[in-house]
Amino acid sequence: MVSLRTLVFAAATLLFVPLAHSPASAQDYLLRVIDTEVAPGESFALPIEGDWAENVSGFTVCLTFPPTPPIENFSMSVDNTLVGALEPDFIILTLDLPAGEAIYAVLFDASPPFDFDILPPVGFPLLITELTGTIPVGTPDQDIPFTFTDGIGSPPKNNIFVVDFGSVLVQTRFDGQLQVRTPPVPTAPFFVRGDVNMDAQIDLGDVIFHLNYTFAGGEQPDCLDAGDANNDGHSDVSDAIFLLDFLFALGPHPALPYPAPGPDPLATDPLDCETPLYWGEI
Repeated sequence: MVSLRTLVFAAATLLFVPLAHSPASAQDYLLRVIDTEVAPGESFALPIEGDWAENVSGFTVCLTFPPTPPIENFSMSVDNTLVGALEPDFIILTLDLPAGEAIYAVLFDASPPFDFDILPPVGFPLLITELTGTIPVGTPDQDIPFTFTDGIGSPPKNNIFVVDFGSVLVQTRFDGQLQVRTPPVPTAPFFVRGDVNMDAQIDLGDVIFHLNYTFAGGEQPDCLDAGDANNDGHSDVSDAIFLLDFLFALGPHPALPYPAPGPDPLATDPLDCETPLYWGEI
C-alpha cells in the first residue's frame, strides 16, 4: 500500500516540479512505442522504450488512444524491464478508457530512507514499460494507435524524465500502434487417394494414367500423393496393381483421404501435391 506521505512526495516530484533546463539537450531524451501484432483471443505486451542522456530517478509516460479500445485487462507494467529490477518505490497508473488516456508515473526513490536510486544512461533506447492486455475473440482486424500526448489528466501531466530533482520534457517521440490481425486459416491440399488423373473419381482411367507415366514417359500427376494408392509413401507400379485389385477383385479400398477429398492425414512421406482438387481448411 502506497502511504499518503509517499504520494505527497512523489506528486511533488513528478507533477509540480518546474521543467528544468538540463545540461543535456531535451532532444537527447526519447520515448518510443514499438509496433506489435496480436491475434484476437491472445494477450499482448506493447513495448515502450526510452533513452536519456543523464541519470534519471523517474519518469511519466502520457498516452492517448481511441476511446474504449477493444482491450481486456488493460494495464501497464515494468515487471519485465530494468526499471522493474530497481523496485521503484512509487508506481501509479491512471487509466481512463472512455477518454482514451493512460498516465504511468514511476519514481525510483519516493519514501524514506532515501537511497537516491537512479538509472544511468546506457547509450541506446531501453525498454522501460509495457502496455499489456488481451484482445477479445472475434475482434476485427484494426490498428490501435498510441500517441504520446502532453497535458492530459487533472492536473495536467507531461511526458518527462526526472533529472536532478527537476523534469525534462521529452521532445523526441515515436508513436506506435497495436496491430490486431486475424491469422490466416491453415490450408492443405485436398485430394482423393487413388484419383491419379484428378477427375474426382476412381476408375480404370486412373490405372491407365498411372501405367502411362510409370512406363511410357507420360505426364506425371500434378498430385503424387493421389497416385500413392496403397499409401506406402511411393508412387509406382504397385499402386496401379492396388487400384486394379480394388476396382475389379474386391480388394481393400484406398486409405484416407477416401472416398471424399481431404488432406493427407499423415503427410510424412516425400510425395507432394502441387495441384490438388482444391485447397481446404484444416
